[in-house]
Amino acid sequence: MNTDAKTEITAERVQAEYQKGVQFNNGLNLYEDVKQCENFVEGKQWEGLKSKNLRPITMNQLDTIVHYKVAQIVSSDVDQDIEPFLPDEQAEYAAKILEQSIDRVVERVKLKSMHHSILRDACVDGDAALYFYFDAAKRSGLGGVQGEICAEQVMNTNILFGNPASAVVQEQPYIIIVRRRPVAQIREDAKKRGCADWESIEGDSDGLYKGDDEQTDSGSLGTELVRFWKQDEVVHYCRSCGRVMIEPDIATEMTLYPVAYLSWKPKKNCYHGVMEVKPLINTQIEINKQWTALALQLRSNAMPKLVYDRGKFPNGWDPNAVTIGINGDVKAALTAVAGAMPVPTEATGITSTMTDAMKNCAGANDAALGNVKNPENSSAIVAVQTANAAPLALTKIAYYQFVEDYERVLIDMMHAYYGVRQVKITDDAVNPQTGETEEQTRVEMYDFSALPVEALDLNIHIGEASYWSRLMQVTTLNNLQAAGVMPSAAEFLSRMP
Repeated sequence: MNTDAKTEITAERVQAEYQKGVQFNNGLNLYEDVKQCENFVEGKQWEGLKSKNLRPITMNQLDTIVHYKVAQIVSSDVDQDIEPFLPDEQAEYAAKILEQSIDRVVERVKLKSMHHSILRDACVDGDAALYFYFDAAKRSGLGGVQGEICAEQVMNTNILFGNPASAVVQEQPYIIIVRRRPVAQIREDAKKRGCADWESIEGDSDGLYKGDDEQTDSGSLGTELVRFWKQDEVVHYCRSCGRVMIEPDIATEMTLYPVAYLSWKPKKNCYHGVMEVKPLINTQIEINKQWTALALQLRSNAMPKLVYDRGKFPNGWDPNAVTIGINGDVKAALTAVAGAMPVPTEATGITSTMTDAMKNCAGANDAALGNVKNPENSSAIVAVQTANAAPLALTKIAYYQFVEDYERVLIDMMHAYYGVRQVKITDDAVNPQTGETEEQTRVEMYDFSALPVEALDLNIHIGEASYWSRLMQVTTLNNLQAAGVMPSAAEFLSRMP
């Protein structure tokens, strides 16, 4: 229990805690590092350069590396298998309802489509987060029921932990979500909530957050702070903007913070992870400089140049002229060609070697990307790609844990907010006419508030979706029985999903 949470939560206190979190992030140079990494991955790699004659070249290797690593993790879809630890009919029934209810939320909120952008942010910025909230005004699609769980992706600069030395979300004394929203929307929302000081809400732009530098109107966006804390094992929250409290202390029925957090590589004694892109930026800068220098060399010296006598051509040489008229002897007016200066092979070799070295260090070399010349053994190529993807196994495990964390949050929110709703139950039943076991689907009413969340000890398995594919399991079992590997009918039926 958080004893400090018993004291009154004011907008001034939330603002002070926000400034404390910003100060910690500034100590890590987080805001500037995130901006630099985002710009380099987006291709903005010559920021601040002003030159009329130089045309800088950008050979963006960082974007390729990031997309390769993210694709290695999200190439296979993920799914969950929920089962109670203890064999209990009521618990198994609840687990089956939860499994299908989670699938419905994931589909309606488009969570799986967010996985790519979440992993991309984690790779570039070091971390990423998902923030969940219940929108009571949103249509659920179910008859007579309003309200739906919503999700919002949060950058690592927009989430502050009460204990920044720990990355464990549910053990934090408090969590602050920073939301950059238009001032007009914040004022309208505050007015609807009955806030008396809604007109005094002002915008701000201190350049901390992604997108602040692009704002033409410095006061168009305001910083809304959503503070979560636990009191008597129940989650509380409040919302404020500056010195104005939009929503005061509100107790929910949730027991878990509605936040899931993912770090690409964990950092000791810090809730922020290691940025994958940051160590590669200097190499990327040198590669761009070398390619730009090579292009300048080619443009300036690698092409032959025409030499002519200015006395014979006082108006200069017109390369587009069809005929050229001269006075006097034509032979005396003939021009000459100056030879080109070849580009040293060492220059191009050094640049290519540096590019390959950066890809190798980042684990995105040609073999990993599938760029193999004259492939003769496809299985060997697949083996090499699998071996190159092995270092991402730890990140994939963290990704699976992230999915499990937010699914536990969804279960907690369903218990707190859903009430009585229609659920679809899919199970196996014996057809009385044929005597065969068939899959049947029925719709029932279920009270989610009666869900035994505290007593229900769930074992949530997260893995590639193919692990839990019923069609694949059935096909594999049929093939094993046809091949004589599994002749026992009893064993065949016991393994059938």
